[in-house]
Amino acid sequence: MGQKIIKREISSATNDRMKHLKKLGQKRYRDQSGLFLIEGFHLVEEAIKHRAMITTIIYATDLSAENRAVLEMMIATIEVSAEVGEPESTLELLEVTPSILQSLSQTITPQGIMAVIAKAPLLMADFLHQLSSSASSAKTRALPHLLLLDQVQDPGNVGTMIRTAEAAGFAGVILGEGTADLYNDKTIRATQGALFQLPILTASLSELLPKLHQIGYCSWVTTLEEASFYSELTQPQKVAIVMGNEGNGVDPKLQSMATERVKIPMLGEAESLNVAIAAAILTYQFVR
Repeated sequence: MGQKIIKREISSATNDRMKHLKKLGQKRYRDQSGLFLIEGFHLVEEAIKHRAMITTIIYATDLSAENRAVLEMMIATIEVSAEVGEPESTLELLEVTPSILQSLSQTITPQGIMAVIAKAPLLMADFLHQLSSSASSAKTRALPHLLLLDQVQDPGNVGTMIRTAEAAGFAGVILGEGTADLYNDKTIRATQGALFQLPILTASLSELLPKLHQIGYCSWVTTLEEASFYSELTQPQKVAIVMGNEGNGVDPKLQSMATERVKIPMLGEAESLNVAIAAAILTYQFVR
């Protein structure tokens, strides 16, 4: 039935609302609340474009006239996007002092705008059902392939691989146990908005791989031992590429479950590649 907008001005960092927002920097609180923070005009624009559930927009009192005009356009877009017949939703606008916004920000030079987003988790059963239907998959993503991350701990690597998978048209990214939190501020920034553009789920990869095999997926795990060069293999119609921990690689249990063990040629003296670089090479092997 439309969008209800509530505007507030906050000048105290000890305000209860600010204390709540500050806690969103903690994974435990993000998990409990089902909310996360994004910052910067690009990410907020991407969230609006892809109809993420924005509950709050926070902006600094010293926004330039140009940026205020951009903010007004954002708010207008959200209002227009509120569908007739949908339950009324509320958008909170918080105008805060630059020092308060700086206290919420994780960057050295904040752009003066942040937003709170409600998580929209996708059930694995529903996702697998979509993947098993070629018609459904074709409507959403260019390719049916998946990128699986096993204990990748660096948020920048995780975000970069999500961005790469989205750019390559992959159907989704699965974050295994021990992988950096999707909603970590560094992960979010590294995605450059890609987290709003393709399905991203968390799962036990040892439980997921057999289910993917059942619906026609081959699985490639990256390893240096007893592996084939990726370029020498016949490309499967549907593949799940498993990338491993920066120091230890893919868990041996997952290696034993995989359809293929693959490696990238190393012609120089380097022993290995950064995991995000390796993921980019392998994902784009399927973009032809």
